[in-house]
Amino acid sequence: MIPEQAKLGITERRNQGWTWQSIANWIEEEFEVPVHRTSIQRYYDKQVWEQVDDESDQLNDIDARVKIDQKALGWHQQALLWKRLYNKAINSTNSQESAVDAIYNATTAFKAIPPRKYTKPSGKHKGDSPQVVIAPLSDTHIGERVDYNQMAGLNTYSFDLFNKRLSGWATTVLNLVELRRASVPIDELIIPMLGDMISGDIHDELIKTNQDNVMGQMIRGASLIAQAILYLAPHFKTITIPCVVGNHGRMTRKPPMKDKYMDWDYLLYQWVAAFCKNQKNITFNIKTSYMDIFHVFDKNILIMHGDAVSGGGSLSSIPKVITNLRSVLQFRKNLETEVMEANKDIKDPNHLPQYFDSVMMGHFHRVDEIDIGTGHAIICGCMKGGDEFALHRLGVITKPQQIVTYWHPKYGYIGKETIYLNSFDTVDSLFTDVLPEVWAEKI
Repeated sequence: MIPEQAKLGITERRNQGWTWQSIANWIEEEFEVPVHRTSIQRYYDKQVWEQVDDESDQLNDIDARVKIDQKALGWHQQALLWKRLYNKAINSTNSQESAVDAIYNATTAFKAIPPRKYTKPSGKHKGDSPQVVIAPLSDTHIGERVDYNQMAGLNTYSFDLFNKRLSGWATTVLNLVELRRASVPIDELIIPMLGDMISGDIHDELIKTNQDNVMGQMIRGASLIAQAILYLAPHFKTITIPCVVGNHGRMTRKPPMKDKYMDWDYLLYQWVAAFCKNQKNITFNIKTSYMDIFHVFDKNILIMHGDAVSGGGSLSSIPKVITNLRSVLQFRKNLETEVMEANKDIKDPNHLPQYFDSVMMGHFHRVDEIDIGTGHAIICGCMKGGDEFALHRLGVITKPQQIVTYWHPKYGYIGKETIYLNSFDTVDSLFTDVLPEVWAEKI
């Protein structure tokens, strides 16, 4: 906690050119309170943005604009540096697994949490068939800043609100499961992570207004999401987490077709998996394909981010893409014998089943369902909620929301509930947004 008496001194010393570490040393010497330099930096950045909001006339002043542009340029240069280092690590070994292995092996994971037993349902109103809960986590846009005034009071978003909404999401998922356990057994939780987990730097305006650079968005987001998953872990026998990347985390200005997984979402997933590696009841599926299929009883669920769908996610464009994908899987089935013979020595981690029943996706920042005959195409919501682009360009607004769905061994998808995340904006988070200087020392 930064002492109140030190806050004015932080601004003055930073304006004089002091480094974050030297300011941290001054606070510890002057007030006998140790504060990490990253906490000081986050406090200072928050004050800068609030000052810009309160004095909007500054944006028309050339000096203020230059300062903001310089800050954005600095973050952009940091992001480019990390991109170059990451690509160099990949190219030097000719294997995408090298960086992932380094992350996984070097990271000190969070401590494992012992499982907790729950009371099995009893009495007249109970079901014997176990159900599975699927609670997607999609479009968190970690690090983005949505301005309350520019949104005419309709929404706001920040790192702090992401943390609070994530905490509300985790606690509500568990509360809903406990309520349902009064009538049916539930031992398995599936958390598809559907991409756009970070804000990214694919637009100039995001570079200027994001609250942290892409590296900070990724690692701070991974730490908080890992804490949320570990909060849920002891309450289930198994948790499965299939992951696909989105478009906001890409490392190129134009959407790539090749190496689409070279994305900050992909790195975030790997860090989350590394932080959770001591929790043995959690399984991650992190593919390099832009889509994946997981199983719930006898149903196959296809997941993708949704940026492959053109037409703004209309009721005609989504079924068209789904029909095309079904044709692709059928095409592969027809060629399976000759393809398997030609590639029998290749281990394919992205191998997909021959069909899917339902689809889950994000990207369109709304909750929606479309009947596709064998099941449903489900759009899973957005933690950020409405932003300036949606309001100004599209003239639409949605609440920050995620969904929880329930699956039966005989009937498949039997229903969902919506979690309205803005209701947690004034509730303290259970999770801590603090990282050591060396990430591998994260406990």
